[in-house]
Amino acid sequence: MSTIIDDIKQKYKNGNLLIKIIFVNTGVYLSILLINIFSRLLLGEQGSDIVQEYIYPYLALRCNLLDIAFKPWTLITHQFVHSLDIWHLVGNMFLLYFLGGIFLTYFSQKQLFGLYLLGGLIGAASLVIITNISPYFASDISAVGASAAVMGIAIAVCTYAPKNEVYLFGAIKVQLQWIGLFLLVSDLIFFYDGNTGGHIAHLGGAATGFWFATSAKKGKDITIPINGIISYFQGVPDLFKRKSKLKVAHSNVRNMTDDQYNRVQKATQEEIDAILDKIGKNGYESLSKKEKDILFKFSKK
Repeated sequence: MSTIIDDIKQKYKNGNLLIKIIFVNTGVYLSILLINIFSRLLLGEQGSDIVQEYIYPYLALRCNLLDIAFKPWTLITHQFVHSLDIWHLVGNMFLLYFLGGIFLTYFSQKQLFGLYLLGGLIGAASLVIITNISPYFASDISAVGASAAVMGIAIAVCTYAPKNEVYLFGAIKVQLQWIGLFLLVSDLIFFYDGNTGGHIAHLGGAATGFWFATSAKKGKDITIPINGIISYFQGVPDLFKRKSKLKVAHSNVRNMTDDQYNRVQKATQEEIDAILDKIGKNGYESLSKKEKDILFKFSKK
C-alpha cells in the first residue's frame, strides 16, 4: 500500500500542471467520498447529512450574494469539488486530460491554469448574475464541479486550432472545431434537463475560452492578470527569504587571491539575485532544474 501511495506522490510531483489539476480534483472527490462512507457507517442515516450540511456549504458556490460575500473563497473552491456521482468527475477529467494536453502544445502550463481559473470564475459569475435576475430560478442554487473551467480550456483549443485533427477513442478522426461545436450544442439541447444552472456556467466558461483563443491570435493573453495574482502570492514567502541573500557572500576557506574571490562572489551574487527576482515574478516552479540546484546549493552555505 505504501508503495502505491509513494508512486502516486511521485507522479504528482513529476507531473505538469494539467496532471496536478486532475490529481487535486480526484483527491478532493475521494476525500469527500470517504467522509460520506464513514459518517454513515458511524452515525447511520444521520451521517448522510454530514457532507451536505458541513462539507459542501463551505466548498460549493451558493448563488446567494450574501453567502458569496461571507464565503468568497467558494468562487475558487467549487471548481475543484464534484458531486458524489462518479461520472461527474470522470467526464470532466477525461475532457480536461484529452483537450488540455492538446492545449499545452500551443500554450504554456501557466496559461492553462490561468484559463482554468478564469473560465471557472466567469462561468460562476454568469450563473450568479442570471440566477439572481431571472424569474425561472425560484430559489438559491449551489454549484460544484470543474465543468465551466474545463469548457474554457476545451473551447479555447477548439477555437485556436479548429482544423487540427484528432482521433477519438483511437479510431475516429475528427477536427477540433466539431468537438467544440458538439460541446456547445449539447449544452443548448439539454438546457432545461434539470441542470440549467450548470449549463449556464458551462456556456460562461465556453465564452471565456473563445475570448482567450481570439485574443491569443491577436497576440494578447487574457490570463496575465490572474497569473500575476498567483505569482504574487507564490512569491510572498520568497520576498522574506531574500533578506538573507547576503549570506551568500560568506564562503568557506578559499585558495585564491582577493581579486579572484571578489569576482567570483560578485558573479555568484548576481546569479542568485536573478533567480530570486524570477521567483518573485513567476514563482518557484518557473525555475529550471539548474537554477533550483544553484539556489539549493547556496542556501546551504
